Amino acid sequence: MPSKHDLQPLLDVRQNQLGVVFADSDSIDTKALAILGANVAIVLFVDTLHVATWKFVLVYSLFVISLVLDVISIWPRKYQDMSVDSTAHPSYLHLNANDLVLQLLADTEDAIKFNSQLNRKRMHFCISSIVLTGLGILALLCIL
Repeated sequence: MPSKHDLQPLLDVRQNQLGVVFADSDSIDTKALAILGANVAIVLFVDTLHVATWKFVLVYSLFVISLVLDVISIWPRKYQDMSVDSTAHPSYLHLNANDLVLQLLADTEDAIKFNSQLNRKRMHFCISSIVLTGLGILALLCIL
């Protein structure tokens, strides 16, 4: 049943929201790469310390685990977009304007939901890495 309302503005807004979700992904990458760089620098510094083995293992392990979480956080993932391959889905070419907008709106909503969940998972790894780095820095300050 065709809609009596023009849904194009709603589609435009949701597509902009999808762009915001993609920008969030870039923001997560930036945070994770910053922590990754800090962790590498700290691990190199810890390697130069001459402390008891248990202290070295404690501090070193926190930063290594944080590095692993960083790598998991920035590992490339497949995000969904709302573009449609007309060769794979030729039915889109035969839809009237209202039905096409409704289908594209549904595709956009699915992409937003999927990508937001993916960003949440990545952010959990990133925040865990930040927390471990903070704990590692506290442990490092305590042993120095």
